Amino acid sequence: MISSGGTAVLGVVFWGIAAHLATTTVVGRTSAEIAAMMLLANIAQLSFGTLFERFLPIAGTQTRRFVTRAYVLCEVVALIVSVAYVVSGLSNGFLPSGVQWRILFVVVVLFWTIFVLQDSALVGLRASRWVPVENISFAIIKLLLLAAMISVSVSQGIFLAWSMPVIAMVIVVNVYLFKWRIPSHESQSTPNEQLPSLREISQLALAQYSTFLLSMFTPTIVALIVLERLGAIANAHYYLPALIASGLSMFLWNIATSFIVEASSEPASLHRHAITTMWTGVTVLTPCILVGVVFAPELLRVFGATYAVHGTTLLRMLLLSLPGSAVTIFYTSFAWLDKRVWWLAVRQLIITLVYFALVLTLIGHFGLIAVGIASLITSGLQGIIFFPVLLRRIQKIDA
Repeated sequence: MISSGGTAVLGVVFWGIAAHLATTTVVGRTSAEIAAMMLLANIAQLSFGTLFERFLPIAGTQTRRFVTRAYVLCEVVALIVSVAYVVSGLSNGFLPSGVQWRILFVVVVLFWTIFVLQDSALVGLRASRWVPVENISFAIIKLLLLAAMISVSVSQGIFLAWSMPVIAMVIVVNVYLFKWRIPSHESQSTPNEQLPSLREISQLALAQYSTFLLSMFTPTIVALIVLERLGAIANAHYYLPALIASGLSMFLWNIATSFIVEASSEPASLHRHAITTMWTGVTVLTPCILVGVVFAPELLRVFGATYAVHGTTLLRMLLLSLPGSAVTIFYTSFAWLDKRVWWLAVRQLIITLVYFALVLTLIGHFGLIAVGIASLITSGLQGIIFFPVLLRRIQKIDA
């Protein structure tokens, strides 16, 4: 939570400064480039992030091998998908034509893939205290580099400031993981701790990966739809409200992740962890939504007057859609504990199809507000579907 809160605030500051140092067009194109880079890295991590959080607590003496093999496999996939993406021309709308920029894009995807995975490794190994240190350090460094990088390249300075600190973070964190944390975890393991069979892990990974791809594709594809239908300026007006709302969503995911790790490590205390998680989510989410809805114009005015004019209604809609998403996130954590993930993939597919149908149908008439309408409707559907299921699962704990 500290990591998400700190990086969310610093992220707002970063984009606020970027919005004043660069044109709206540059902000729109760069945000699409960063979104594409993060999407490819998340595709390449093959859902090992969730697997780390669920199974590293019980990996025992197999921990080093599990993490190492995951890293190698994901890096190979990252190289393939990033090169294919650049060569295919899909990035031509926002990526400069110079070879050096395209090579840099691929390299950053490789490092960001490990950057994503190492947080999950830290959490799964119950070393979460280092996650905010890493992520807030990364956010501060990229903020300090912003003005200098924009002076180096007006069109790519934002991307350079965003991507350069990743290399240092990956090196430092993985030295800690492999030299200290993993050996300590293996030495403290009990003889009965072991990973599930390869077949079971593969089935869970495939189900989670299907769900993960759908959820990760959604914001990036929306950004590309906005860029194509409404232009780069409109994409900047979309990206910043989405950034704020996604920061709150990340709060909820981090709470759920901690629940998964602690419940996996201490299954006898499932009821206590579940109650703590629910109250923590309500305590965090309620005031954030209220403050965000009331002060939405003031929040966006930090980036500039045009962002407040064009993004206020969208931001309010995205914030009001979070309660339905919270229900789904909490249910997802139970599904992982129970190793019942395929239903989540089916649900995500249905919701995603409905969401894109609404965005594509409404964007021509409502503009950016179409994204907010689609978010409210799909969030409501998720709440209706999963709230009764979640209640039954909680009652089962009490029983």
